This record gives sequence, C-alpha cells and structure tokens, in this order.
Amino acid sequence: MWGKYMNAIVELPGGLENVSVFKYAAIECGIRYPNRLDFSLIYSKEPCWAAGAFTTNKICAAPVILCRERIKNPIHAVLINATNANAATGKQGLENAKLLTKELGKLLSINENSVLMASTGIIGVQLPVDKMKQSLPVLVNNLNTESGTLLPRAIMTTDTFPKQYAISFKTSSGTYTMAGIAKGAGMIAPNMATLLCFVVTDFPVEQHILNKLFYESVNVSLNAITIDGDMSTNDTAIILSPAKPSSHTENDITIFGKALLVMMKKLAYLIVSDAEGGTKCVIIKVIHAANDTDARKAAKSIAESLLVKTAMFGNDPNWGRIACAAGYSGAQLQEETLSIYFDSIPLFKNGTPVEYEKETLIKILQKREYTITVDLGIGNSEFEYLTSDLSYDYVKINAEYST
Repeated sequence: MWGKYMNAIVELPGGLENVSVFKYAAIECGIRYPNRLDFSLIYSKEPCWAAGAFTTNKICAAPVILCRERIKNPIHAVLINATNANAATGKQGLENAKLLTKELGKLLSINENSVLMASTGIIGVQLPVDKMKQSLPVLVNNLNTESGTLLPRAIMTTDTFPKQYAISFKTSSGTYTMAGIAKGAGMIAPNMATLLCFVVTDFPVEQHILNKLFYESVNVSLNAITIDGDMSTNDTAIILSPAKPSSHTENDITIFGKALLVMMKKLAYLIVSDAEGGTKCVIIKVIHAANDTDARKAAKSIAESLLVKTAMFGNDPNWGRIACAAGYSGAQLQEETLSIYFDSIPLFKNGTPVEYEKETLIKILQKREYTITVDLGIGNSEFEYLTSDLSYDYVKINAEYST
C-alpha cells in the first residue's frame, strides 16, 4: 500500500516503552472503582510539539476545552484519567482540570500551560479532585520508561483488551521509534469516538508539519471507523514529538508521514476489533466514485447502517441493504453501474443480481474479518471505512452501563 517506504518501517514488540525519551506512570487512584489503574501520565523533560484532534460534539468535555487552548504551546506532559469523563460538568469541571494540571506543573517544575489532560468515563459527574490531587505525587514518583507497559490498561473503560502498537522507521538521519496507545469500544463514530489515542515519537519535526501529517492520518483512520454511530464528548488524539532543531530531508518527512499513517491505521483497527459485543471487523471499500467526497459519503453510510451491521452479525449476505445505504448516502450513484462484492465474490454486478456459490460465501461471512467492496462505476475515487457488526451483546452492555 505504501510501496518502497514500507521497507523503512519495522514493527516492534510492546508499546510506549520503546520510545525512551519519554517517561510514563500509571497508578490506582480510585477515581470511580477500587483496585484498577485509572490515573496515568506521559512526560518529557524536554519540550515537545503536539498535534491533536478532538471531538466535534458541541457538548465537549472540560479536558478537551483545555487541550484546545494549550495544544499550540510547547508541551511537557499529558495527564490522563479513566472512569470519569469530566463532561457536562460546567465551569467547575474546567476549573478542576486546570487545578490538577497546575498542581502537576508544580510537581514537575514546568509551566501549567505545558500540561494537557484527557479523560474518559461516565458523563455528568465531577472529578474527585481531592483524591486525584493527593495521588499526583505518587504518579510523578512512579515515572519511568518501563511503565509505558501499564498505560494501555490504565485508559480502558469497556475495552476488553489493552491497545498498543510500536514501530521503528529508518531515515537518512538515523532510525527512530514511534509508539501509540488507544482506548475505545463503544460510542465510536466518524470524527472519532469515545476514543483516547496517544502517540509519541523521538523523531523531531516542526509543529506545522506535525499538524499537517497528523490531520491527514487521522482523517483516514480514526475518522474512518464506526461501531455504533455515536460521537463522544471526549474524543482526544494527541501526538508528541521533540521540539528541537532537525535537518530532515523531504524524503525523511515522507517516511515519517507513512510511519504515522501505519500507526494510526493500526490503532483504529484495534479499536474496531474490540467493538462492544462485536464479532466482526469489516472493511467497507467504495471504489470508482465520482469524487473523494462521494466515496467517503457512500462508505460512511454503509458502515453506519444498522441494517447492514445486523446482517453482518447474522452472517446474512444482504446486498440489498448495502445498495440501499449507498443510495441514500448523497453520493452520485446509478443502479446500472453499481456492483457489490463480498471479498472477491460478486453478488450484484452492474445493476443485476448475480448467482453465487453459497458454500464459498458462507465461509467468507463466518470469518471475523472480510471486505465488502462497493463499485459505483462512475469515477476514479475510493475510500475505506472500518466497521463492526451489531450484536445482542452490544445492547446488553449498553443497557447495563451505569449513568
């Protein structure tokens, strides 16, 4: 997919601990539940440039507001808590976030405006600020590189497994590392989701370049996944890179950009593969659309369709639901050029149903991962969405989740 640049990128075991210019900590604070990691920290002694992507929900959490205000500053730390979203908590919620980052700044001898914060969990409940404030010295005292192994679990809510990924990439100026962690299993929709994502790298890059490359990678990864169509109040994705001079070539920057794209697509995949109650992880690939906007519209519409998702769960090759979702997507479409494939098997071709080998198709539908290709037959644009099925367990999980 990325041609010659893939030769420069190597997958590494583990996660954040591979990027040793940062230190990490995760502790049991008891923010909502006892005996679980729920309070964590990413720290760099040297200043970093940050780029971020945040929820577009008009009801956005206090830490999102704080991050938007500070993201352009040189950044030293990201404070993270799970089990409490600090969303819909009014002025007090924002004051609480500012208080905690201020106290952390004092402990680390850094400016409070160089501290970002991210939260996930229940909405509408104030943070237990006193308890969290008392835990900050413990958090700081636990900072080390090896604790990077703890953070993926410390940011989980309804996730069933910790999500992490690490790679190295070779440039003309040397070999660098990049690692990321993410959480998210429900309330996942385009324009991210109940999703936290943190990426760190030892590759120094100017902030405007970092912003551009991060935006591009998020657009085709975290902003191209859906589980339940809901958009969270707390979506936060942040990347940190050392803010120091560099002499990278244009090709070096290209390699970094490809590495970042690999990273973000992998984290997006891990999120969808852990969908609440999910049994499938399906690529919706729209090809030969009139333009890029139409390709995205059609893919999004199909990926979010509840009827399509329930058909996936039931192993039902219901191409009619797929055609219907494409038809109301707003994309340019004509029935006589529309074709639909499950992996390589055509079910509907140029506007006509196709006879297929039932046993072969059943084998595809029973796989955990497969691709539905929708060929609009109009132009040259394409786009992919990653989606899950919708099961009985999804309803059970969310019916029982406490508010």
